[in-house]
Amino acid sequence: GAWNKTHETGYFLVQTRFMLVLERGDELWLAPLVTNNWLKDGMRIEVVAAPTRFGPVSYRIKSAVGQGRIEATIEPPTRSVPRRIVLRLRHPEGKAVRAVTVNGEDYADFDARAETIRLEPGREVIRVRAEY
Repeated sequence: GAWNKTHETGYFLVQTRFMLVLERGDELWLAPLVTNNWLKDGMRIEVVAAPTRFGPVSYRIKSAVGQGRIEATIEPPTRSVPRRIVLRLRHPEGKAVRAVTVNGEDYADFDARAETIRLEPGREVIRVRAEY
């Protein structure tokens, strides 16, 4: 397409936003369409104060797949708390999540096949560690 037109540029930005932050009903999805190539060992993704209908959200994802883990820190929106936050972490080699901890505690609400972790949000920072 012609990328020098306003509507094409606008649609590119919308697609980029969907890749990083997406509202699905009363759920807030983080990194739902981020490619697994962005999570190779040592890579980071950071989103700061992304506007959502729940309020601004920030998160950081740090890949340490060489050590068998990916870590994320989420600053959830506080204007209107979503029913659930869904974090998608795609291992660059397609490995399945074996275990998850949230704020240092074992956590079982994850789907290894869908590569998602379903979090109960509050107003506090959420620290997630996925082990592969």
